[in-house]
Amino acid sequence: MTSPPVAESHKRRLKKRPLAWIRRILLGLVVSLVAIATAGLIYQAAAQQIDERNFPPPGRLVDISGYKLHISCIGDGSPTVILDAAGGNSSASWGLVQPDLARSTRVCAYDRAGMGWSERGPLPRDLKQHVREMHALLSGAGIEGPYVMVGHSYGGRIALVYAKEYPSEVVGLALIDPGKLDEDARFPPENRVDLATENRTVTVARWLAPFGVVRLLLPQTDYADLPVRERAANDAFNVTTKFFRTVRDQYRALPQTYVQQREVTDLGSMPLIVMSASAPDDPTRRVWTEMNGELSRLSRVGAHRVVHGATHAQLLYKLEYARMTIDAVREVMDAARDRQHR
Repeated sequence: MTSPPVAESHKRRLKKRPLAWIRRILLGLVVSLVAIATAGLIYQAAAQQIDERNFPPPGRLVDISGYKLHISCIGDGSPTVILDAAGGNSSASWGLVQPDLARSTRVCAYDRAGMGWSERGPLPRDLKQHVREMHALLSGAGIEGPYVMVGHSYGGRIALVYAKEYPSEVVGLALIDPGKLDEDARFPPENRVDLATENRTVTVARWLAPFGVVRLLLPQTDYADLPVRERAANDAFNVTTKFFRTVRDQYRALPQTYVQQREVTDLGSMPLIVMSASAPDDPTRRVWTEMNGELSRLSRVGAHRVVHGATHAQLLYKLEYARMTIDAVREVMDAARDRQHR
């Protein structure tokens, strides 16, 4: 017969067994997660090194106060066209537009800090910071004006503020479906919901990107007719931690960005064309197009062009619509040249 102390000890051992198994399972899970995370870090680092070898910067990196920005110029002539991409895009986005325009003038596509081949810059990532950096970049690279500023989406915001801050340097503006002021009361509620969802997605992706998860799961962007090399370069940029940190920083600065954009109230008689996409035909798109028309009236000679059938991205990526973008930029260039020769 088992003595009471021995029986009690046996019962305690039986009670401890489930706890021991739970501890082992939890430990196994932790070890597995650490192993998966480590493998993801190695995978992401190795893939990024391959991308960097496959896609060296086509232009040059210019140091501005301790960090480097990338700019690539082709062609000759004046005025110099400066291309500024959308909020989540790089200089590679201009693969259809830049070579065509370079047949008749010098055309420079650059990467904002943290985008494309450029290094990250200081906070806040608002419009005035972007403008200061662009001015320092053009000066440091020895790219003299006069300039025709061309901005797609978020890049259009920067072009507007640059023209306000440095009016003697800018002789024309082409705004390609410039970024919308999302806090405007005319937008339907779903626009604010979409913006909040996008912001959350960027925040989550910023934490997953270092482990290779975004690289594995992010769907391919539809670049339509953009050249193959530029497509691949954009895809390589858009799965990096640097990219998502930069986009997140832009989101955080949006309140200042909206204020700074609204401070541009009069462009005098500067040649200006604002282009609008038309698809998808929904309430958000209709308000956006209305606001683009209002921007065109900042100049006494401004014009607004709605490109029927085009989406926001297709104004750069789809050849038939990119040609309309090119024509608009050329029209602004010609008007600027006429004014210079008077």
